[in-house]
Amino acid sequence: MGVVYLVRHGQAHAQAYGSLAEAQSEAGGLTELGHDQARRAGIALARRAGRIDHAVAGSLARQQQTLRHVLDAVDGAPEPETDARWDEYDLGAIATGGEAGKNVHGAGFQAELDDDLRRWVAGTSVGSESYRDYRDRAESAARDLAARAGSGRTVVAVSSAGTIAAVLATLWGLDDERWLTVARTMINTSVTKLIAGRTGLSVVSVNDHAHVDLVDDRDVMTFR
Repeated sequence: MGVVYLVRHGQAHAQAYGSLAEAQSEAGGLTELGHDQARRAGIALARRAGRIDHAVAGSLARQQQTLRHVLDAVDGAPEPETDARWDEYDLGAIATGGEAGKNVHGAGFQAELDDDLRRWVAGTSVGSESYRDYRDRAESAARDLAARAGSGRTVVAVSSAGTIAAVLATLWGLDDERWLTVARTMINTSVTKLIAGRTGLSVVSVNDHAHVDLVDDRDVMTFR
């Protein structure tokens, strides 16, 4: 039996939620707080897991930077790999009017995002990939990651809220509206733990964020 940890990236700059090209550039990487969150996540994972046998992130800058911080905290960590199947959906292509990334930290952004995503799920708007293709690649990435989590092995994937929630929705049999609900609750650098066994992946814990849930510094915990 192996263990799989899915880690959401740290807080990112607004450009990270724009076009795919922006999200893959350094400008689409972590904020100063995001770097701090990722370092905290690495320390917490090192204490929990002891070691990491395989580590992967999507191709987005915020995901890559978060994984580097995580691995810096783990002795004998493996070289990180990149797998674009762990990328988030391309919000820049989905958002109405191409306004993604401009007000991601402002009030009302989540409601607008949910409306855009519902249209995308329903097939009434067109992104860089279809919703079904997105869900299929997330499922495929999780399946391949489970295969890397052999007996006694620990693997880590750094991804984004929507993609981690898509994996959970598949494992739990959730409908598309509940996929949205799970995605919007994900805390930056939260950790979701899965067990890889003979029958596949099983969910153990979701959205664990104790490393940023601090009574003396509530500003460390963010949703976006």
